[in-house]
Amino acid sequence: MNLNLDFKEKIALFLGIVASLLVLLLLLYVPMGPRKWYQASERELASLKNELQMQTMFRQEEADRLEKQKILMEKLDERAADFSLFTYIENLLNNTNMRNRAQLEEYKQRNASPKQPMVQLRLQGVEFKELVDFLYQVYSSTSLVAVYKMDYLRPAPSEKGLDCDLTFVTLIS
Repeated sequence: MNLNLDFKEKIALFLGIVASLLVLLLLLYVPMGPRKWYQASERELASLKNELQMQTMFRQEEADRLEKQKILMEKLDERAADFSLFTYIENLLNNTNMRNRAQLEEYKQRNASPKQPMVQLRLQGVEFKELVDFLYQVYSSTSLVAVYKMDYLRPAPSEKGLDCDLTFVTLIS
């Protein structure tokens, strides 16, 4: 095959070969470079979207927690400034006629916070209904008192009523 090309055709052929080589080089370069970077940035974007979604969820949970805490703090502010957990439980015992069957004392933990006073109440020979009514009065008030723990609830040795050991806790603002 004999190719007799004039000067313009040789230049066109040369430019065609150069363009073809450039296209081939780009076909090799694009998957190795920009496409790889594009895919990596897509993965990073998806990861950042997930993280944003998680952070939004954490933010909402924290806002909910702060709202609940705000409600608790408002209830604490409504309570008398000289509120005493010991006196409060003692008054409830007197009102429910359970004082003669109860031992009430301050409860101290090793690492207890002074902003979280506790009292321990030992009841002997109380009826189940009395206990339930007493706990209802504790929780129905706006004093923010809660049962921290119940060590035991068992029949009394005299088989008349129940023996119970409760620890109450509250917050001081």
